[in-house]
Amino acid sequence: MKEYNIEDLVKDINFEENSIAYIKNDIVLTQKEVDILKELDINYKSYTSMSSLIFALDEYADDDIELEEVLKDMADRNYYMNVNK
Repeated sequence: MKEYNIEDLVKDINFEENSIAYIKNDIVLTQKEVDILKELDINYKSYTSMSSLIFALDEYADDDIELEEVLKDMADRNYYMNVNK
């Protein structure tokens, strides 16, 4: 059985990048997502819902694996936070 050094594993995690921020209304983004949106020059603060932001961001996702992963994470978060189950 392989042994892991927990301290080494934890130091490699970027907690700041993965911290969640409530932007407004139901828009909840990680710092990494905010950084990507800024790089794409998308004014995420102008959107009123996660769904509309996801829809707008989907236009940029063509063959960009990192962006597709971010979109998936945002869509999952939107589902769990905003869909009545």
